[in-house]
Amino acid sequence: MQIDPRRPAAAPPFAALALSLGLAACAAPPPPPDFELNPPPQAVIRAGAAQVVDAREMVVLLPGAAAAARLRAGAAPGGFALRGQEELPGLSLVMQRYTFPAPLTGAEAIAALERIEPSATAGVNHAYRPAAGAAGAAGDAAAAQDAADPLDYANGMLGWAGGACAAAGPIGMLDAAVTPDLPELRGVRVISAAFHRGPAADIPHGDQVAAVLTDPRRLSGVTLYAAAVIGVSARGEAEAGVDDVLRGLDWMTAQGVRLVNVSLAGPYNKLLDRGVDVARARGVTLVAAVGNDGAAADPRYPAALGNVVAATAVDAGGAIWDRAVRGDYVDVAAPGVDVKVRVGGREGFATGTSIAVPFVAARIASDRGLYGAAPAAVRAALGAEARDLGAPGPDPDYGAGLLRAPRGCGG
Repeated sequence: MQIDPRRPAAAPPFAALALSLGLAACAAPPPPPDFELNPPPQAVIRAGAAQVVDAREMVVLLPGAAAAARLRAGAAPGGFALRGQEELPGLSLVMQRYTFPAPLTGAEAIAALERIEPSATAGVNHAYRPAAGAAGAAGDAAAAQDAADPLDYANGMLGWAGGACAAAGPIGMLDAAVTPDLPELRGVRVISAAFHRGPAADIPHGDQVAAVLTDPRRLSGVTLYAAAVIGVSARGEAEAGVDDVLRGLDWMTAQGVRLVNVSLAGPYNKLLDRGVDVARARGVTLVAAVGNDGAAADPRYPAALGNVVAATAVDAGGAIWDRAVRGDYVDVAAPGVDVKVRVGGREGFATGTSIAVPFVAARIASDRGLYGAAPAAVRAALGAEARDLGAPGPDPDYGAGLLRAPRGCGG
């Protein structure tokens, strides 16, 4: 359901605005919480203007129509202009977007909206970008000299030499658009939907990730739900807003997808935190890229959320990629440096934590016991099999170590 945005009301003086918001809050009954946010320490919440889709937009998640109506009624007198409202049936949430009045900062606007409606989760519209590094034509990478087919480097490294495993269920992708009729996806049932604002980003990222995720050497019988969430921003950046990510996650959850590949990374956002928690409560397992901002960078999300399995990238020799983000949330490592990927009949090399994620997602999809399982169970299973890399035991660089292929294609 779509609701047309309202015309902005004249913003009252700040004192009057605060008073009106405080009175509205008194009238709103607080419903019981159905999720638990786990924000990081303030020291790692450092999202700047470049990490926000629209500096004057506020996104709000609500548990139902009644809460949405209360917030609409209470927000308008304070100068909040409703840009749109839509239902997220897969997550049993309602999402609203507002322009907030100039007297308020983003933090003040969040606090004001959450005072009006205590069941609301409000946040700025952070941007999430492909966690991709370099890509080159075949012959450009040194790894091309090591093997006739560097996908064999990945499969051999993982011990995935026994042929394809049947996918335990449909797999989702939150990424750039996947090209229709891509020859490498022949035999894969692809169901696509677009959720980005503005034009689609003309980048090969979605095709590359899809090609690795569904490679017939590892998986068979794949149904792929491709949620195109990456569009072109007003700054010309290829990125997805948190609202785009939530729409895509909602769509896949409603379709019964229980495993989602997320090759995107960005700052902490409590809307994303809530959406992931709700999806997990419905049996969805997310696997996400740790990010490509380097060893000294703050944690990147959604990978650093507790309900997400975090994948990092290593090269053919098992060395951590120098641009991979490090941290205690890293769960497992997979090939992600100079991986040969065939897209549209052309071979090239892709590098980044984005490329490591689909190896991990394919491994989970190969095992009925892991498909849709809780992240803790997935971590335990993958960690028990992983080949230790770096310092002995789990560490912030490699997590539990190198991903290993399934034994006998799971259960």
